[in-house]
Amino acid sequence: MKNIFISKLALIILALSFTVVASASEPLPLTLKETIESVLKNNISISVQSYNAKINEQSIFEKEADFDPTVDFEFTVGEETRQRASTLADSKNRNLDYDWDFSVTQKFITGGDYELSMDNNKNQTSSSFSSLNPTYSSDLALTVTQPLLKDFGIELNKREIVIAKNDQKISNHEFTEKVIDTLTEAENFYWDLVFSIEDLKVKQTSLQRARDLEKQVKAQVDVGTLAELEILQAQSDVASRDEQLLNAQNLIEDNEDNLKNILNFSFDSEEGLKKIVPVDSPMFAPGNDSSLEEALKTALTQRPDLLAKKKELDNRNIEAKYNENQMFPTLDLVGSLGINGLSGDSTTTNGAYDTALSEAFSTNFRLWQFGLNLSYPLGNRAAKSKLAAKRLEVAQLLLDIKEAEKNIVVEVREAHRQIETDIKRVHATRVARKLAEEKLGAEEKKFKVGLSTSFNVLEFQEDLAEGQSNEIKAIIDYNKSLNRLNQVMARTLDAHDIKLFSEEGS
Repeated sequence: MKNIFISKLALIILALSFTVVASASEPLPLTLKETIESVLKNNISISVQSYNAKINEQSIFEKEADFDPTVDFEFTVGEETRQRASTLADSKNRNLDYDWDFSVTQKFITGGDYELSMDNNKNQTSSSFSSLNPTYSSDLALTVTQPLLKDFGIELNKREIVIAKNDQKISNHEFTEKVIDTLTEAENFYWDLVFSIEDLKVKQTSLQRARDLEKQVKAQVDVGTLAELEILQAQSDVASRDEQLLNAQNLIEDNEDNLKNILNFSFDSEEGLKKIVPVDSPMFAPGNDSSLEEALKTALTQRPDLLAKKKELDNRNIEAKYNENQMFPTLDLVGSLGINGLSGDSTTTNGAYDTALSEAFSTNFRLWQFGLNLSYPLGNRAAKSKLAAKRLEVAQLLLDIKEAEKNIVVEVREAHRQIETDIKRVHATRVARKLAEEKLGAEEKKFKVGLSTSFNVLEFQEDLAEGQSNEIKAIIDYNKSLNRLNQVMARTLDAHDIKLFSEEGS
């Protein structure tokens, strides 16, 4: 019974293994659109970069929290027993105090702040000279401070929030740049794989031509119409093309690994074990490309790296404006309003805490205070130094932006020029391939009637194979050049109909 169970288990394992192997041996058809979607979903470097925007979003909340109100409550109980030196007082005095204090503070976006505090006390004393025992007191006060020069202004005090929002936009631009670069690389890997597969077909056909010629030569050598040296030449070319075929197969595997890696396919997973079969073919439809002027305009308005630098410049300007404000003297308007009440037990009256509150809110006992605080450090060298440094940072960043714009112009011009070159290459390679076909056909006819050698035929076969590979390579390079132009124009996402952010988050 045990042996039967083991046999069944072995059969199940064998069946599962066969299923996995069969599944892995099946090819994985992949369109360019599916490649792009999979990269967006699975690529690790994109996922890592996406966290920066989320981190900076939390920084915005942190800066906005500076204007949130703060509530404090404190309750204390304390006792003090102290000796008295005066003959007019008790020799020993004992005080028991209960304090419960409540306050609310908040910062204004104008730079000022307020504090609303309520201090309450209950005092019990052993002194015979106290007219009220226990004593209840309640004080309610509102204090407002508003800077008039230094640290005054809504924009000035919201600068950290604005900078945090700009930092989030910078992170979005950096994320966009990372996505564009990764998608560009993925598309190039896709076209590299397409080329290596098509080039393998060319080399397989070329090898078959050499083998067919080898058979013809061998037949003619056997009948004595050709010298035996001819068969050696044919065999040598077959061996050489066989080596080229092996190299082409190896290149397919290399390009396939590059594509799987950027797709984040584990090489021992079901997807990673399958052979990728690109579905899309490279297109050659010149005439729909943007003009150089349009390409430059698009790049200078949409390049995420340039937009990130401009947002950084906004931050530096905000900081410079803040440092300009710090040159002013401190001049604060300070005002306080308060009410208070007192109650307690005496020989004639009884008063509790609620009586003290009633006394306070009757406004019969109040206080007020208004004034100005002025402060200015002589020389003010620290503020002057910070302002000078910040202005230098702004000037430095302006030069950096100008340099970035120049580099963008060069990149766009090179990419646009390369497309024009590739268009000419495609036309030229097509003509060369067609001529190579005609020359090979003519040489094969001459060989059949004994007017040519196997060396010449093999050479023309090589020329045709090279011409076919060059034509495929030119078309692939044209597609990769379009991909490069989209990258330097920051048009990659539009080309694939991808939207990363809403208008508010862009």
